[in-house]
Amino acid sequence: MTFLSHSECMKRLLTIIMLTGLLASAGMARTVADLFASEPGNIFMLLPRSVRLDMVDYYNSGQVVAARNNLGGDSQFEALDSLYLKLRASDVKTVEMRMVPAKRDTMIIVIETVLPPAPDSRLTCWNSQWQRLNTARLFSMPVIEDFMTRKMPDDLRADLDAAAPFQLIELTLEGTSHDTIVARHGLARFLVASEYARFSPYLTDRITYRLHGNKIKRVKP
Repeated sequence: MTFLSHSECMKRLLTIIMLTGLLASAGMARTVADLFASEPGNIFMLLPRSVRLDMVDYYNSGQVVAARNNLGGDSQFEALDSLYLKLRASDVKTVEMRMVPAKRDTMIIVIETVLPPAPDSRLTCWNSQWQRLNTARLFSMPVIEDFMTRKMPDDLRADLDAAAPFQLIELTLEGTSHDTIVARHGLARFLVASEYARFSPYLTDRITYRLHGNKIKRVKP
């Protein structure tokens, strides 16, 4: 029988530990549910990790169960698959997540939408360790001016800028693979009907973006 020296034993032990870690990470199928559970609380601050895990288990077993959040309200999945989820976080907020796998690291697109008085969204991008990426380099959030057509008279543009000081733009992930981001303005809900009627002939209803790898590109009309 051959005996190993102390240094050789230590080297072998470290090798086993490294291999075990690599095998575990390789064998772990990362899904959007995994990322939902591991989020440290910057987005899902009202839902403890244990509650999030329970929500996933219930949904995967065919039960859509509302979970009680830390404010005493209900949170509930509206959709969940391997890459995408939509969560009604509260009565006034929804969250969409889309996982974008890549060779180096997974990117996570998160859209948080506050509902009243009209939907207003924020998009952020994160890596798999939930470190925030420079979203401005990946996606340019549209503003109301982007919905104005070229035919809109200058005086109406000025009037609309004065009438709608808030952007109130809703983003949603759409398509069978949820790889399309659609932006819609909330002017019809924010303005009175007679005032909105002045502007609506010169407004486009939506702006569409599509995921290309880890980039988000605007689709030309």
